[in-house]
Amino acid sequence: MDFMAWTGDINVLLTDSVLEMRTLDKVMAYLQEAIGRQVIITDYKGMVHATSEVNSDEFSSDRYLSLPDWKNTEPLFYDETTRRLYYRIGCGDKGGFIIVNDVKPECCGTYRVPLDKSALAVKTFLAQAAVMESTENLYTNNFLKDVLLRNINIKDLMKGNYALLNLDLNSLYYICIMEPEKSLTQREMHTLHSYTREWLTHNNLDIFCTVWDNKYLVFICPTHYDKKTLEVDYGWDKHLSNIKRYHKEVRIKFSFPASLGIGNKYTISKLHRSYQEALFSLHLSKLTGKGDLVSHISDLGVFTLICSNDLIDIKHFYNKYLGPVLDFDRSYDRNLLDSLRCFFDANLDVKETADRLHLHINSLRYRLKKIEELSGMNLQKMEDRANLYVALKVYDLLLSTGFMK
Repeated sequence: MDFMAWTGDINVLLTDSVLEMRTLDKVMAYLQEAIGRQVIITDYKGMVHATSEVNSDEFSSDRYLSLPDWKNTEPLFYDETTRRLYYRIGCGDKGGFIIVNDVKPECCGTYRVPLDKSALAVKTFLAQAAVMESTENLYTNNFLKDVLLRNINIKDLMKGNYALLNLDLNSLYYICIMEPEKSLTQREMHTLHSYTREWLTHNNLDIFCTVWDNKYLVFICPTHYDKKTLEVDYGWDKHLSNIKRYHKEVRIKFSFPASLGIGNKYTISKLHRSYQEALFSLHLSKLTGKGDLVSHISDLGVFTLICSNDLIDIKHFYNKYLGPVLDFDRSYDRNLLDSLRCFFDANLDVKETADRLHLHINSLRYRLKKIEELSGMNLQKMEDRANLYVALKVYDLLLSTGFMK
């Protein structure tokens, strides 16, 4: 279609095309004809929805572009370094950008008219896409919370609309949780989530993923079956291979470290246990100074045995050894537990511990003696040291995972 010869309202024509076809095809054709440069349309996360580049539908890290600061109120922004002209559409999670590549500074103003004429159509498309994505994310998020956190009858749950997720009551699933080791803005987390969903689809992985508390990505992963025998594959090689590959590619794309924790395989009715194990795997690795890793619950040594129990039993374990110490600290506003934690962090070196705590060495010895009296443990005995160390890590683990306030 010759848009330049069109006598009607281009705004209406392009917007109607989006409403009717739910694509940006005519918008892109108009912009190409009017501007004659490569044009890219992204949402507010930087995800490319349309581009005049060849093979633009193929997934790659280039589908997610770095965008200028949204705080810039000007609709037009020119980046002299990349020679890109950015035209902002709307704001918030329903907004985005039209980007023109290889633009000379003196030509920026000449592209304003076609960009203005296509703005409403692009805004309409991005708003539709945002609503669809938000609805799907909310649906998956609510399902996972019902399964993992709430006391809901699983059979009744699966009879509802959640059956659309194609989950089988009798099949085995496991939970994987990823936490970036830097604080992300809501926009950055949404970008990571969007990238992850596309990555899973591109790699033909039937895995559901959602964002929790703008802190975690939570995955619900099905087991694999042997294509010849149709038997369940109880091994982890294939799963870990995919997870580690995803871990590597996320770190390369987003340039931040991230840790992943993985729980064991269960049926849907017991999947909350896998969630608990995945959280423990994630946080215990960081508590022991092993961040930026992929950790399975079976990789935790002695903690694997302890963390595989019910929460009531886990809490009873730490309270058996540390309960009196915690009560003393609360009653007298003391720091015995912090002193014990520092003692273990300093590899049982009394002088190093005293230096770190800015205490006289005799004051530290008094605190350690008080800990022995309250706990009934002897810090000179390896077995007692081990029990106190494990109990302390379990206590810290429950705090960091939110299982205990």
